[in-house]
Amino acid sequence: MNPRKVFVVAVGVAILLTSAIASAQSGMTRDEFYRKLESYFDRELIGDLDSAFPDPRSVTFYSWDAGDFSGDGNYDLACVVRHRAEKDKRLWVYLFVDTDGFLTLVTRKEYRFVELPLEVGVVVRYGVCYVTEKLQQFNWRITGFRFDGIALLTVSEYRTQRVGSFTLDRSLDYMRLQIAERVTTTLTGNLAVERKCAVVPIYPRGVIPGHGYRRRAQASSIDYVQRGAYYWSGPDDCSTTLAGAYDTSYLYLTIAVRDDEVVTAYCDTCPADRLELWFDLYMPDSTLPSIALRREKRGVSIRRRPDAPLVGIGIHLGNFDAQPASVKLLVSDSSMLTRLRMKAFADVAIHAERQSEGYVVRLRIPWLLMSGDRIPPFRKPTPLGVLVSITDVDNEFRPEEATIFCNAMYDPSIVATEGELVILPEGEGYGNVEYVYAERIVEQLQRGGF
Repeated sequence: MNPRKVFVVAVGVAILLTSAIASAQSGMTRDEFYRKLESYFDRELIGDLDSAFPDPRSVTFYSWDAGDFSGDGNYDLACVVRHRAEKDKRLWVYLFVDTDGFLTLVTRKEYRFVELPLEVGVVVRYGVCYVTEKLQQFNWRITGFRFDGIALLTVSEYRTQRVGSFTLDRSLDYMRLQIAERVTTTLTGNLAVERKCAVVPIYPRGVIPGHGYRRRAQASSIDYVQRGAYYWSGPDDCSTTLAGAYDTSYLYLTIAVRDDEVVTAYCDTCPADRLELWFDLYMPDSTLPSIALRREKRGVSIRRRPDAPLVGIGIHLGNFDAQPASVKLLVSDSSMLTRLRMKAFADVAIHAERQSEGYVVRLRIPWLLMSGDRIPPFRKPTPLGVLVSITDVDNEFRPEEATIFCNAMYDPSIVATEGELVILPEGEGYGNVEYVYAERIVEQLQRGGF
């Protein structure tokens, strides 16, 4: 081919690409945006947006998507808007849902961009509206929202960021109460540690979380089988649901175990189902986003070994009848057997109850058993590492076929792969729930004399 023609074609393609990029960066006018929406919405529905954007010359539209994030089967709308009167790096994400044939605004959220408005984007997939934002260089966050007819729920959050010499990818599912983390070495991309666990929000005792908040974490994945995966037949064989609360003196835990074959012991050494709880007394650095990381003088490292000896509780289930459940103090180092800790352990209370699908264990644990540094009140959400290890024996005559099921994808060589409790201060919830119609309801109640 003639080199001159190749050069002309290359220049033409470059001009088209440059024009397309410049057009995308400059955004759309309201009329241009409305024309794109005609493929998804009737003109009457599009006209409902005029109440949010009355002046076509005052707004510029960037990212947008249409899809169902309210669960009613109708298309909803998410868009990123910049008001021309605002000269700073401010953007607004508008979320509209189809309510009784009208596109109704349910929220307007403020975001900031670093360099370009395109750094904030929206996409609707799998019944969730995801908002992507760049927080700074090498630091991004994707937040998932769902509207359930009452409130706008934050259902998930994914974040990737550089921490010291590592890159942390962290995914948090607020609906299933699961955490998944991957820590890689930034220069090589090699995996340093992978963490997956159930995270249990611990509310003050007597507090009932409002609509949209979850408090029971379920662990039912094969990833949580530490040993005996060959003999594990599924969640009905062995899985667990965890919940808890606290007051000024005690931590209360409820461990519901789903087990199709509950085996109790006739003696202390007989093969039987049992539990162990191990508490990690590490006080995490609030400036680090994960309990898997430790700050040192030379930077950030992976917490492979515990920073202090571990304290645990061994649970013997009894026979759910004449022989009650009992507990035993476990420590990873004899230095933890202090007089104060032994006295606190005597205050541990346990109750085990047989149920149709397994059994449930309720514990009352004094804060002083773990550490004098962890005594309420808590001023901010505080993570506490804990490993719940369940030994499931389906056949007492074949103890070698037992399964060990945990609340995390636990690696014994890395203490940071344990599960996690999050102790919440008074008035805080785990996640974010925005009650859309709260102001209207209060206004109507006030008009009615309440």
